[in-house]
Amino acid sequence: MINDTTRGRHRAPGRHNPLSELKLLARESAQPALKAGALVAATGGLVAGFANPASADTLSAAKSAGVNAAAPEAAPAAVGPATTAAPAPSTALSKIGFAPATQQTAAQRVEKTKPEVIEDEQVKAERADAAAKAAAAKAAADRQAATQRASRDLTRRTLTNSTSSVKVSANASAPSASSGMRASSNWATAGQCTWGALNKWYQSEGYYPGGWTGNAMAWASGARSAGYTVSSTPRTRSIIVMQPGVAGSSSVGHVGWVTAVNGNKVTIIEMNATAGPYNYDTRTVTLSGGMSFIYAP
Repeated sequence: MINDTTRGRHRAPGRHNPLSELKLLARESAQPALKAGALVAATGGLVAGFANPASADTLSAAKSAGVNAAAPEAAPAAVGPATTAAPAPSTALSKIGFAPATQQTAAQRVEKTKPEVIEDEQVKAERADAAAKAAAAKAAADRQAATQRASRDLTRRTLTNSTSSVKVSANASAPSASSGMRASSNWATAGQCTWGALNKWYQSEGYYPGGWTGNAMAWASGARSAGYTVSSTPRTRSIIVMQPGVAGSSSVGHVGWVTAVNGNKVTIIEMNATAGPYNYDTRTVTLSGGMSFIYAP
């Protein structure tokens, strides 16, 4: 019997060597990619590492066949279905808010939402109400101060000007008044006629006369010594000094502020007379002896 040693699928019985056949197939394959495919096909899915690298005779056979072995086609490293990259697994740190550097960079690019400021409407209303009350109180205080100034101005004008047109011939010949000493406060006893007369002088002239003390009946001589003009001729803007018993005066005399002169009639405003202590009243007296007048300059 003749043994057939022809290469191929026909081989002599009893002489089959799988490893030799794999090597033979590898040498006869011109492309590395074809080598891998042939090895996988021949072994039915065995690992391709059994194939030896292409030898010199393989390269020469490929060259003689006209195939460029230096530029093989790209082949996959392994045969099988294409796979995609699995997502990064969740970790315990990411669950509590920690992100890797790449995720932090992406998060920084996202604009953060600005916090919303919520106003307390009740507090806002209370503040507005308090501001309105403060403004109203200030306006009321300003109005009261203005009213008081106007009242003082009116009183002064009334005392100095309203009765100045009612004059007698004696006023025309009254001597000019000299300016005497001044006091820093009302030095008389509060509620008495002396305190009331000094207060009216202050309202008219803006200061208190001073330089003397004593009861009302001693004021004429005291004022003269302090530098003021004292006369028996009545004149507005002057203090009338009445000796005891004159026009109802007490045992220590009486004083008042002259507001008008009409002939021998002198109108005065006085404290602690018919109205009692701390209260003013107005009356008109007839000029007589025992009366003197301290002129305001």
